[in-house]
Amino acid sequence: MSELYMVRHGQASFGEKNYDRLSPLGVIQAEIIANHWVRIGRKIDVVYVGSMKRQTGTADALMSACRDSRMSVPEIIPDESFDEYDSASVFEAQIPGMVEEDPSISEKLPDIFSNKRVFQLLFQDAMNRWVSGDYNVPGVVTWNGFKDRVLSGVCRIMQAQGAKKTLAVFTSGGPISVVVQESLGLTDKSAMALSWQIMNASITRFKYNTKGLALAGFNDIMHLEMENDPRLLTYR
Repeated sequence: MSELYMVRHGQASFGEKNYDRLSPLGVIQAEIIANHWVRIGRKIDVVYVGSMKRQTGTADALMSACRDSRMSVPEIIPDESFDEYDSASVFEAQIPGMVEEDPSISEKLPDIFSNKRVFQLLFQDAMNRWVSGDYNVPGVVTWNGFKDRVLSGVCRIMQAQGAKKTLAVFTSGGPISVVVQESLGLTDKSAMALSWQIMNASITRFKYNTKGLALAGFNDIMHLEMENDPRLLTYR
């Protein structure tokens, strides 16, 4: 069987004007993944990477580590299928309906970027509304539309690369949860709940052939834990 590794990007710059870039800690996390794969001789045939800077920055660390160690550098292919959904647009589209249902939410909005707990609670509620499909907003991508984009991308790269290949996709928590959902037959609500557990710089592994896709490992952070530094273990 072939293997597909889906890597969540390192920590992004939460709360800053430009969220879509690795934080200093995220850079370290990306380097740890890269050095771990080089150290164990993980041979990747082809790397696919979404277009977001936090995704490309994480993939770039692997390319650099391969060059520095004189390992063969895998082919890298940009693919927007593996971009995260536009969470800001989804969140903004859901907030008016949430405030209408619960006016007290408006009092919490000024604190959403300074208080991570407030942000996470409101964000989860907004995403659950979105996933339900009952609160779709014109002009904003639907959950089903997002899933279709990710799964079409996965099918395309598996078919393009053929048998006995090892692929890596540098992506985000949303696409990873969609592929796990597909492999396990989870509900949409469960897939969204699962996405909250996917850690920065974690690795999720699948095996696949012409018959289908099977989950072989989820949310692996052994490479981070081996550093014995709890600051490296982050969700956001």
